[in-house]
Amino acid sequence: MFGSIIPACRLAKRVRPCDWLILEEPEHLNWFHPWSRFGKCAPRVTGNILTNYFYYWSGGLPGLPALPWLMEHYSRLLTRYHCDDVMILSNQMKYLKGSRLMYSSGIHPSFFRTPAPPQDSQKVYFIGKLLWGKGFREMADLLSTSQVREVDVFGRGDDQEAIDAYGKARGVTFNFKGSTADPAESLKDYKIFLNMSRSENSCTSTAEALGMGKFVIIPAIPSNDRYYKYRNCLSYTSPRGVGLWLDHALSCAPKKDPAIHDLSWEAAIDRLLAYYANAGQS
Repeated sequence: MFGSIIPACRLAKRVRPCDWLILEEPEHLNWFHPWSRFGKCAPRVTGNILTNYFYYWSGGLPGLPALPWLMEHYSRLLTRYHCDDVMILSNQMKYLKGSRLMYSSGIHPSFFRTPAPPQDSQKVYFIGKLLWGKGFREMADLLSTSQVREVDVFGRGDDQEAIDAYGKARGVTFNFKGSTADPAESLKDYKIFLNMSRSENSCTSTAEALGMGKFVIIPAIPSNDRYYKYRNCLSYTSPRGVGLWLDHALSCAPKKDPAIHDLSWEAAIDRLLAYYANAGQS
């Protein structure tokens, strides 16, 4: 939370009049400016909930159990106050009253152009911030009893040293590759993406991996609901499931998926326009 980028002014004063205003993270935008008047900028204001802040507050403020609850309710109040309706990216946030499930994002076209990974590739990767909230404990624990004991990790973060030590203590090696400016190129030879994170509202790196034609191994949780329909999505509910899916992914080739266009920005824009038309009639 405290590492967030916070608006330094009331953004409503900087917004030009329009027909439809979409606020990305309406709660975040207004934590310190709760009385902004976005309703004067547009006849309809829609909030787009992107981040599961309650998860981060719960993990980052363990000594203050009441504060995450208070911040969560404050965020809900801000969202209701500023927004006529709310879009959510996954069922992780379905508790928001009146919210509608709508996948409003897409992935860069370069991911669709990435060549299929070599069938005999044994390379496994993760890409994301090096923070405990991204599932590194669960990843190390699960891999410690599997045939895969090495993962290439792309990204940076404050918890790298601790994550490295935790993995080594369980016989798992995290190869830290740093950040990449061209992930489609850097990841082209990998066949398997591991993502044990439970903090996401809807994880973009999972969508990117599917767009590149890779296997993705992810937990069966509400924030991953949108990915189950894809042929290369391998969701697990138990440690044994992770081992079985790893065996499958290492020995098989990912399949071509006719539904993969749904992850594109073109499809996302079509969904957004349909949402606008349908919500305007309700």
